[in-house]
Amino acid sequence: MNEATLTIQSSGNTRSVALRPGLTRIGAEGARGVHVGVPGVDGELHLWDDPHKVVRVSGATPILVGGREVEDFQLDHGACFEWGGARFELDLAGMVLEEISPAPAPAAAVPPVPPVETGHGLGAAEVQAFERVAAGILVDVGLGEKGTVKRWQAAVIANEWDADAAARAILAGAPGGTADPKFLERAGRLERDLLMSSFQRGTKGASRKLRGAARNTTAYLVANLVAIGVYSAIILALLIIARISYEWDLNEIIDSMVEAVSP
Repeated sequence: MNEATLTIQSSGNTRSVALRPGLTRIGAEGARGVHVGVPGVDGELHLWDDPHKVVRVSGATPILVGGREVEDFQLDHGACFEWGGARFELDLAGMVLEEISPAPAPAAAVPPVPPVETGHGLGAAEVQAFERVAAGILVDVGLGEKGTVKRWQAAVIANEWDADAAARAILAGAPGGTADPKFLERAGRLERDLLMSSFQRGTKGASRKLRGAARNTTAYLVANLVAIGVYSAIILALLIIARISYEWDLNEIIDSMVEAVSP
């Protein structure tokens, strides 16, 4: 026997099922795409085989380990967890040594899980941030599993959005996707855009200042033209009143001024 098995105790019944290579989907009996059906459960679990790990990707029912609620759980031989009233136990005793011992991988080998699972000195917050961004990039470049993507798009529309749960589900449905050239190219462009965002904000700010200065200049000119027009109208009105009331002839004044300055 060269395969890992999962022993499931549910509703008084016990059965063992062989795990699929890569990813095993556990959910309600009869649910679309589910590999292992369990009666009466809500949502879906993904069980990875390298490393062995169980992840809750949908539903409100938590995974229980020793009575403690977890979103995911690293598994080894004999590990147990509970979900939706069912008890699960992983059996790796039947696997041959070569299958459970990590073999040296070539330099270009693609791990079947997101690179953050291998460490790289990242803390919990950094891993959480990477998973969120990586999941978004996978969907953007078309590497996300379509059913998972549609399910979480519907969750967003229904205002049931959970960023971390969505990220885990998308990454679990696209093992190795973070090493795809399309993913890396899009990640590089995103990094470049974020790196240059301060320059873009500066350019936009300068443009706004320039437009504001132009508007201020135009308003200043219009205000001065209006003021000149008002003053001219007042002076004209005063001259008309002086002509009518005091028979003040402006022509004589102008002629006297011309004669005074003329040779």
